[in-house]
Amino acid sequence: MVYVPKSRAPLAALFLFLIPLLLQGCLGSIQYRPSAAIQSGLHADIFNFSDRDLNPDRVDDLYLEVARLMGVTPNSSNPRPQVLLVSPVEIHARYLSLRPSAKTQGGIAVALYIPHEDTILIPHFDRTLLSHELTHYFTFQYLSAPRSKWEQIAEEITDKINNKERIIR
Repeated sequence: MVYVPKSRAPLAALFLFLIPLLLQGCLGSIQYRPSAAIQSGLHADIFNFSDRDLNPDRVDDLYLEVARLMGVTPNSSNPRPQVLLVSPVEIHARYLSLRPSAKTQGGIAVALYIPHEDTILIPHFDRTLLSHELTHYFTFQYLSAPRSKWEQIAEEITDKINNKERIIR
């Protein structure tokens, strides 16, 4: 027996949810490769599956800025974050498979930090997204804050970084 909903609203909602994901690969300006360009910065390893070049110094600079704002002194004995530039579809699929609290836009995970893997997934280099996820990394590795406070801490640090950028411009 096939289930036929009385209302088409659930189907319409599903369709509207999937359209942006499907069109991302077709209409998005960033293309993603099947294999990564691997780069090592001073503080993070970068696995870039996108067709955009990324200077590891930009990631390292943001890493140090987030650490400074959090009052953390990075220690080489802690695992290095692995920053993966992957498609939004892959980020959301990982989010759904893990069910962590991820930054979402309209219910779609746009970036993700996986604590016990020290892995950050972002679709492209974006200071706001990466600083948010780096804050989760530092919170997990260096602070003993409860998980319920992670988003608040990340928003505070991201706001400080964004406010600094507004002042400079």
